[in-house]
Amino acid sequence: MKKTLLILLVALFLVTPLFAQGAQEKAEDVTKLTIWSGASEDEAEALEKRFTELHPEVSVSIIRAGSTELVNRLYSEQPKPDGDILLMVAKENMELTYDMLAPYKSVNHDKIDVSVRDSADVPRYYGSSMPLQAIMVNTNLLKPEEYPKSWADLIEPRYKNEVILANPALSGSAYAQIYMISKLYGDDFLAKLAKSAVFTASSTAGPESVARGEYAITVTGESNIGKYIGEGSPVTFVYPSEGTGARFDATAIIANGPHPTVAKKFMDFITSKEGYEIIRTTRNRRVVSTELPGPKNLPPLTEIKLFPYDDSEAKEIKEALITKFSDMM
Repeated sequence: MKKTLLILLVALFLVTPLFAQGAQEKAEDVTKLTIWSGASEDEAEALEKRFTELHPEVSVSIIRAGSTELVNRLYSEQPKPDGDILLMVAKENMELTYDMLAPYKSVNHDKIDVSVRDSADVPRYYGSSMPLQAIMVNTNLLKPEEYPKSWADLIEPRYKNEVILANPALSGSAYAQIYMISKLYGDDFLAKLAKSAVFTASSTAGPESVARGEYAITVTGESNIGKYIGEGSPVTFVYPSEGTGARFDATAIIANGPHPTVAKKFMDFITSKEGYEIIRTTRNRRVVSTELPGPKNLPPLTEIKLFPYDDSEAKEIKEALITKFSDMM
């Protein structure tokens, strides 16, 4: 009798966690999804619209903020964040939050090259787009022979107060520009750039000002240049002769988020050809998928010189480099 009772107690002990797990899964709300978005408003809305067409039972909430703000929020809400998806955030920020992202192998895993996703067997993030940085020039203010051809040209005396850049303390893309330049030319060059360029708080103000003819030169994500060319603005692109860093932004499932089941569905969607096509066309981005062509009004990737972009180092020195450059400004 005692032996039978002992067996029953052991069986109950083994089965109880399974019942608890099943109850927890059953309790999960599979009709909601919260996206923390580093993408532009129209991109996030376009992705949401198509995802809810495919999954009409799901209601999506989008919280849009800068990448630094999203990272800080993810840290502050541990261990149970309110978000499910971290959408289109620079890879270096994915590395900063790596332990707070959930491993998940997308159904599209084999179509995405290891160079544009987390290299783990079960990745914690997948690339979305490649925000390559390029020089944007106003063609009314400069003749072709006057265009800057390289990163080094940005500090030429003839361009003093004609170059407008975003503040790297406030813009992720601007930080990437400063990091790349520092690796190529060091602190002395950075100090000269800090004194010769005009700086703005917004990463969109530079290309807007160059398109309007207020400044001759900016450095920006190539998609902004393609957008203004498509709108008929008097601008063109210059890919620096030294090359530009092979960067990408990425999307991930937030670990311990409230709706993991729906989050997996969204990850399968955004890594699909259809998801990448929405990203490519909404803002004319260069996506990581090899199934799709490059963005309109811009050259193919084969014509652009790239150099490795060390996301891990960029992450490690970010605070120190921003502080150093801010002191130079």
